[in-house]
Amino acid sequence: MAREHANVRLDMWGSADWRSLSRDAQWLYQLLLTHPKTNRAGVCEWHPGRLSQMASDTAPSDIQTSAAELEQKYFIVLDEVTDEVLIRSYVKYDGVLKQPNLSVTMANDWAGVASVRIRAVVAHEVRKVRDARPEYPIWELEKLQTLLGSPGIDVKGDPSVDPSVDPSVEGEAMASVRGRSTSTSTSTATDASHLGEGEGLKKMPETRLPEDWAPTASHIERARDAGIDLLDEVENFRLHAETHDRRAANWNGAFTTWLKKATPKQKSKAPAEWWLRQ
Repeated sequence: MAREHANVRLDMWGSADWRSLSRDAQWLYQLLLTHPKTNRAGVCEWHPGRLSQMASDTAPSDIQTSAAELEQKYFIVLDEVTDEVLIRSYVKYDGVLKQPNLSVTMANDWAGVASVRIRAVVAHEVRKVRDARPEYPIWELEKLQTLLGSPGIDVKGDPSVDPSVDPSVEGEAMASVRGRSTSTSTSTATDASHLGEGEGLKKMPETRLPEDWAPTASHIERARDAGIDLLDEVENFRLHAETHDRRAANWNGAFTTWLKKATPKQKSKAPAEWWLRQ
């Protein structure tokens, strides 16, 4: 069931946390909340270049700066490998869990999320609502059992999962779930048993940068939107990896982090689309 409206709570203006945000961060949060592609689990596609086009005076770098502020204060959770962003408290405040039909839609949308970390955060937030509102009639729905039995991450209450740390290597994010429990959800080995054997929990081995590695279409778009010289950054990235004998479990995620720290150049040596022709 596609959304036709967004539930915007007026009492958020009484929140000190909300008022501590900058104007631009508040705008981005409200944009994500009302975006047509935000699903019933509170997850939206994460493309700073596209989001910047929703206002005439906004650049992709403005979106990234505001997103960093929102994530640091736990309003959103980003996964820049899967290009997804979560409004952390969406399932708590939207009212989706008060209605069986919408709850089923939410569970289906959750299952379609690519990010392991975001799925784990949603699972934790849903269990918080269950603990606070056990009288809701939806907890026995078959569609919700996989979600309720999945590992959870409490990004706000568990200092071991810092939102300022790049979550691009999903194996590392899930490793933080195993063997830990949070104050309001049971993220234990018992929860993990609801997944298929090894599903989403096996940590990928770290390797050297493959000789045939190349930036993805997402990297190309990010570089173009940020005015970054992709050829220079790829060359520097390779040199850094070789010089320091780096190992990584997810080189695409590592390069995403690299691009986040790159300095825009006035003029690129070659168009980013060059990579698509290789």
